[in-house]
Amino acid sequence: MKILILGLLITLFLPKSQAASFHLGERVRLDSQILSQTRELQILLPENYYENNVSNYPVIYLLDGDYNFHGISGMLDLLANKGQLIPDVILVAIADKGTSQYRQLMTPVELAVASSSSPAKGALTPAKHAAEFLRFLTDEVKPYVAENYRSAEHSILVGQSMGGLFVLNALIESPDAFKHYVAISPSVWVADQGIVKKAKEKLGKNAHQPVSLFLSLADETRMGQYDFINLLDINESKNIDWSFKHYPDENHNSVGLIALRDSLKALYSQWYIAEKDLAKFTNPEDIVKHYQNVMTKHAFKQAMPSASIKAMVRHYYRHNNVDKLPVFIAHTSEKLPESRQALIAMQASYAGHFDSPKAALELLLSVEYLYPNSIDHLKAIASTYEQVGDMLKAKSYYQKALTVAKKYNTNQWQLNILEAKIAVK
Repeated sequence: MKILILGLLITLFLPKSQAASFHLGERVRLDSQILSQTRELQILLPENYYENNVSNYPVIYLLDGDYNFHGISGMLDLLANKGQLIPDVILVAIADKGTSQYRQLMTPVELAVASSSSPAKGALTPAKHAAEFLRFLTDEVKPYVAENYRSAEHSILVGQSMGGLFVLNALIESPDAFKHYVAISPSVWVADQGIVKKAKEKLGKNAHQPVSLFLSLADETRMGQYDFINLLDINESKNIDWSFKHYPDENHNSVGLIALRDSLKALYSQWYIAEKDLAKFTNPEDIVKHYQNVMTKHAFKQAMPSASIKAMVRHYYRHNNVDKLPVFIAHTSEKLPESRQALIAMQASYAGHFDSPKAALELLLSVEYLYPNSIDHLKAIASTYEQVGDMLKAKSYYQKALTVAKKYNTNQWQLNILEAKIAVK
């Protein structure tokens, strides 16, 4: 399988003096032996991906990728990166090669035969259908992602309309291929609801690991989805945890964004702990155990949300046990090494506010060598230098952070903040 990676940095068509760049990930070309053609992927990594080399990330495989990429990537930036309501994820958007091929590859061969006597213009010849495209995903795309990125075993397949039909077929044919399936307004109607007939024959007949299925429907009618839901209800498969949500105020094109958002929030409902719920934990060790369990369940490793880390550090200050905080952080860093930098940065933040900025600075500098690519850590050092009145050093660390940010194509808002700090006189 020949591979060509093309970095994609889209520049808006503005006058040169006003040009602004937006990072949209990297474009990857795979020479697929299974499909006998070159296929393209748009891969977007979490913004903090390069800050450490110990975290790994669930992967979302998004069908009809170019059509859906912009909306989904923006939603994930707010939901994961900024809001931390779900863990950070890698987005792999699978591009299409025209409508005819897309429909052909999304449709199981037996449904294609039943619904059409001749291939559409632009379709693949010799004919290839959903079975071959599923093999392309499992035997070529997923191994490429696993080899080249810190991906977790935890994977999610997302498709809408004809892509939703493909998702249902993948669940029926190869349930262990992905851990979670999201079918948004799936075209169950194809071939007189042929996918329902196929599900009756195959779904749940073979043993497989537990998986989840999230079904959704907008204001459409005659999609045939309720017949599939009835089948799920009657079969009561123990290894398929399924749910359905109707969005009567959305249409076929608008439902994708909110449906995927809701499915991810439901899937990772234990990830973000609200302030009122954090107060219910007796001690910080219980919060650590909670996240150990969550990450073991979903088979990934990354830093705990900042709100939870703040609550743990705050606990020691509120209970006048600050002297025990370093031991707690050391022990927690052994259990969850992905959280070490965030824990130390939060410890330094509290120390700088309640104790001594110089002590906070000493703490941050002592581990700087471990996080040379952490924009947050470099910014924390710079901010602490500001506290102690050393603006020259502060600016030098803001410049270091800016250099890292540009190297890894960080979002523009981060660059704006850093450039403003450097420009202060």
